[in-house]
Amino acid sequence: MMSSKVETAKNGLFKNRSEFLQKFLAFGVLIFLCIFFGVLTGGNFLQIDNLLTIALQVTPYAILGFGLTFVLITGGTDLSAGSVLGFGGIVCAKAITLGFSIPVAILIGILTGVLAGLINGLFITKLNVTPFIATLGTQYAFRGLTQLVGQGKPVSIRALGDEQITKVFQFMGGGTVFGKIPFPTIIMLITATILGIVLSKTGYGRRLFAVGSNEEAARLSGINVVKTKLTAYIICGATSAMAGILLAARLASAQSNAGSGYELEGIAAAVIGGTSVIGGEGGILGTVIGAFVMGVLRNGLNLLKVDAFVQMVIIGTIIVLGVWYDTSRRKKQAESIKPVKNCESSK
Repeated sequence: MMSSKVETAKNGLFKNRSEFLQKFLAFGVLIFLCIFFGVLTGGNFLQIDNLLTIALQVTPYAILGFGLTFVLITGGTDLSAGSVLGFGGIVCAKAITLGFSIPVAILIGILTGVLAGLINGLFITKLNVTPFIATLGTQYAFRGLTQLVGQGKPVSIRALGDEQITKVFQFMGGGTVFGKIPFPTIIMLITATILGIVLSKTGYGRRLFAVGSNEEAARLSGINVVKTKLTAYIICGATSAMAGILLAARLASAQSNAGSGYELEGIAAAVIGGTSVIGGEGGILGTVIGAFVMGVLRNGLNLLKVDAFVQMVIIGTIIVLGVWYDTSRRKKQAESIKPVKNCESSK
């Protein structure tokens, strides 16, 4: 009994220290990038207006990353998140053009994302399809549905000819409060706070980490693994649709190709912020930091007039390095715990 308690304590110590160092490293990288681009751009990067622009641009990736964080913690993935983003946005815009009020249309759009997440979750938990394959397939399916709803064309709110509706909808995606603070960023911070509390302060959050750390042990301890994983995919679908709605609101138009490739941005934000692709580790604060790292990098490279294709190479490399670092970190963590296990067993 004493052996298992010591092992658990050591395991928790190493895990907490590792997660803290990962977040500290990500935050350090963020500060370094800000100083680096500030110097290279002659201070233009550090202007308040530019920093607020970054906050606005980061919002869809961050909100998308929140849901992906939940999924990644379970040891899964969701390659359909970008398509669900586009699907939720275009369904919301279509509902407005059909005469629904903006709040109802937003609810319909988010419920669309919830349904998409439920479908992904059922494929994975009930049909035992590998998350990579299941969500790769639904990525194409949801993108096709997006094209069908929009008939291959943008769904414009301005086409209604109602300036009031257009103004209110656009405010959600690009309006400002308290002077210059983007309203979508406020929504992002509120969402981050709520999901952060769910993840770190509730029984569901503890079950989520347990499933990601060791699914079989979680099952034997009485955790409903299917329900836990299913809920994670539903949350991911809801946040993806929410990001799509905010993106459509910013333009007052939902694009049929919106969200293409966004799932990689969301996964990168989560991984850079300390969420493990293997499962069992992660947090919303880390994902926020990771999203800002990606946003600062992209904005700084744009100010330096770096070619868009070069930016793709840089961001792709960062994703690979992030996964490599996570894998190496987990390996070292496991090696650090092994001697403790051997010592206890010898006693």
